[in-house]
Amino acid sequence: MRPIPPIPLRHTRTMLSGLALLLAGTSALAGDIVGQVTGPDGKPLAGVRVQAPEALRSAVSAADGTFRLPDLPEGETPVIAGQLRLTTAVERVPVPASGEARIALQLQANGSIARAAALHAEPAPEHLAEKQAYLDSIQPVSGRVPNVLVILFDDLGYGDLSSYGNQLIRTPRIDALAQQGVKLEQFYSASPVCTPSRAALLTGRYPSRAHASNHVYFPTGSPMATIRRSMGWANALPQDEVLLPEVLARAGYATGAFGKWHLGDQPGHRPTDFGFRDYFGILYSNDMNPATLWRGNAVDTPADQTDQATLTERITDEAVAFLRAHAGGPFFAYVPYTAPHLPHHPNPKHSGVSEGGVYGDVIEDLDSNVGRLLDVLRELKVDDNTIIIVTSDNGGDYGGSAGDLRGRKGETWEGGQRVPAFVIWPGVTKPGTESREMAMNIDVFPSILAAAGIPLPPDRTIDGRDARGLLGGGETPHDFLYYLTTWSGQFDGIRDRRFKFHDIVPNVSPLGAGGDVPYNAVPSLYDLQRDNESHDLSARHPQDTARLRSQLESFRAAAASNPRGWREGNAAP
Repeated sequence: MRPIPPIPLRHTRTMLSGLALLLAGTSALAGDIVGQVTGPDGKPLAGVRVQAPEALRSAVSAADGTFRLPDLPEGETPVIAGQLRLTTAVERVPVPASGEARIALQLQANGSIARAAALHAEPAPEHLAEKQAYLDSIQPVSGRVPNVLVILFDDLGYGDLSSYGNQLIRTPRIDALAQQGVKLEQFYSASPVCTPSRAALLTGRYPSRAHASNHVYFPTGSPMATIRRSMGWANALPQDEVLLPEVLARAGYATGAFGKWHLGDQPGHRPTDFGFRDYFGILYSNDMNPATLWRGNAVDTPADQTDQATLTERITDEAVAFLRAHAGGPFFAYVPYTAPHLPHHPNPKHSGVSEGGVYGDVIEDLDSNVGRLLDVLRELKVDDNTIIIVTSDNGGDYGGSAGDLRGRKGETWEGGQRVPAFVIWPGVTKPGTESREMAMNIDVFPSILAAAGIPLPPDRTIDGRDARGLLGGGETPHDFLYYLTTWSGQFDGIRDRRFKFHDIVPNVSPLGAGGDVPYNAVPSLYDLQRDNESHDLSARHPQDTARLRSQLESFRAAAASNPRGWREGNAAP
């Protein structure tokens, strides 16, 4: 296992008091502890955190496994060392008044996580019969119904496009979407990380309802997949969730997905199991191994032959072929690119061209490939009957830009969940318009079904709303939107059309990382119309603070009492 993390020092006064007690109760700081960490095979282990927590000392083992904990008080002190998948070593070491104490720490294989994982299974589906009855009730569409193209970027930040203020990265093809449709200034992903956001986009539901709100899914058999199982967390989307491609396929749409899936990699949980008749891409993030490319349910490109530099181009090639094959429509094409998620490998065609460096090269390559998709729609003369939605799965990671927003990927500040978005919807959007009304990716599912004349599933809560009025220049269909933490999957924020209330809740990963409450952090109220979450206005607007806090608590209580959001008697949503 990973070593026990040091106690976070959130207050300067606490830190100084602790140090004063340490100094007052011991001899002068004098001795060092030096040693080496080895693994089960006796070979040196690098990168292991070694700590003397009572003396506030820590070190990381070097390439040869050695470490030094300097300037420790005379006397016995505990030393802790550990690493993922290995046991934690704990020794009490006598520190001399001067000189060095030498120790050797050997970490053994740790079977505890695997034994804990064996106690859990993937959550069992609860509404398979209701799902099947709903899908069986869907009739094929008739007449002229719109095609749908959804383009989803991976970790594209709010400030990564030139149309959203970036001064270094040029994105003319994506920017042109704003001239043809509506640019959304306050559009949100349902989570600040990948898996939960994608689940929300395709189901129209907050990801907590789909066992998808605790960070992201990992390749089966990987250490993190085992850790997720040991925590009782799902590692694949439940089979009783109803996804947009399943509904549209029943209605007669050709359905295809091209790019990153990240909702499960085992049979029964892959794209073709959830309504996509065609699939090409990677089943999880491109920084997870193996980076195998799949076609349908068969391996297309082994991991050792996958070229990340040309992955965006290959995804586009496959999507273009699908559009050509189904130009007679109706079709639903879902293109979730793997970029600009790490690692960044620019296509040679766009390497070194951007003033935004390597990251800019990757995004300008995306821009060019989005242009290819738009050109094909125009060439096929289906652009006047195709809904085009372009957005990101969450805020930008380090290396990307959140613009003037606070926070970034992994955080429930605006920079973690407010994302760029463009919509071209023939007959609904007006060219060259902008909207500052709030919407979320959960609105895609109900909006498209409404446009196709397809009823929503009656057995479950659909959190999204038909947003066509907003897209046409009207007001938001939401009274409130909610924010979900990355690891704990708890609702820690709520916003209305003006204010955002941000609460403090636990958010610690199984590895012990994150979750520390920042110094002086308290539940706060922000005016999103006039500020970027810099100034807490809870004292100035106590009634709005109380109102939003109360609404958040009510929503949490309702979600806790009915986690999956089932509706009794299949009542209409």
